[in-house]
Amino acid sequence: MRIGILACSALLFACSANKGESADPGRLGAGDAAIDGQFAIDASEGDGLIVGDDDGGACAAKSFVAEPTTAPVDIIWVVDSSGSMDNEAKRVQDNLNEFSSAIGKVGIDWRVVMITSSSFVKVPPPLGTSPSYLFIDRMVNSNEPLQVLLDEFPKYGSFLRPLSIAHVVAVTDDESDLGAEAFYKQMNAKLGKNFKVHAIASEKVAPTFTNPEGACQTSGFPPEGAAAPGIQYYKLADATGGLKFSICTSDWSGLFKTLTAAVAVAAKLPCTFTLPKPDSGELDPTKVNVVYTSGTGTKQTLVYVANKDACTAAGGWYYDDPAKPTVVNLCPTSCTTVSADKTGKVDVALGCATKIK
Repeated sequence: MRIGILACSALLFACSANKGESADPGRLGAGDAAIDGQFAIDASEGDGLIVGDDDGGACAAKSFVAEPTTAPVDIIWVVDSSGSMDNEAKRVQDNLNEFSSAIGKVGIDWRVVMITSSSFVKVPPPLGTSPSYLFIDRMVNSNEPLQVLLDEFPKYGSFLRPLSIAHVVAVTDDESDLGAEAFYKQMNAKLGKNFKVHAIASEKVAPTFTNPEGACQTSGFPPEGAAAPGIQYYKLADATGGLKFSICTSDWSGLFKTLTAAVAVAAKLPCTFTLPKPDSGELDPTKVNVVYTSGTGTKQTLVYVANKDACTAAGGWYYDDPAKPTVVNLCPTSCTTVSADKTGKVDVALGCATKIK
């Protein structure tokens, strides 16, 4: 599907104003996150386009070919800060800067949230002082990391981006008191989208007299290990397409490299488009139109609606922020139609009164 971004050019074309008005929930086991995407403007010129209005007027426009960009990534860490986790906390701390640097080199817009005790994990600069990093000082007892993620959401929810791909990384040497399904449903409702859970916890091993819980054990003598297998964490990782790592892993550099590769994945956002800048002056949000041309050549000017909640089965589009818009979002019905049409195109045209009905 070809995506075009259009801007009226006063020097090359004439614009006649329109006389009209201006203006899943997920489930456990759903797999990859359901996300929208965003497109950046390329400087190369595309085809000219005539945007017609209901009263017979027309607006000649100059088109620009848009290229897909990557979705932002939000990573939420929760680290068990019980006494038995001292060594593991240091490993997290030692590797987080390299982790964020590796993500940045991929060109992904990332943010990291860390929830644990300040006496446990202290991330140094550059990550520790970055505006893309949020630390929440909270004692996380051995059986409560999943519950803490829910309880602390009011403190970090606004830090996350609506269009981001969300990852949760839980680090613990014990089992969760909160079950996987209950956590997933509640977290999904808070985020409003699917997400992936990556577990750094204990696998289940054969129980012994000295290890009746069947938790993993480290090498050496006397052996050390986890308090209990993280069955609920592993279940969440399996259900959401996340990764599973043994908390008893001795070399965490390899663990972090694998995690980085899983998180730093470019994803296209097919139903959100960046608004182009006019040739001069400020963009007038009451003079923006979204035109969908199907693969068979049928052209449709989509109607503007106030927000996502105002979308109907008829489709349409809305701004991210009506007061200070930066992107155009397609309503779910229009998104489905456009995404399925591999030979169609979408144009965003400036200069004619917005079609609202």
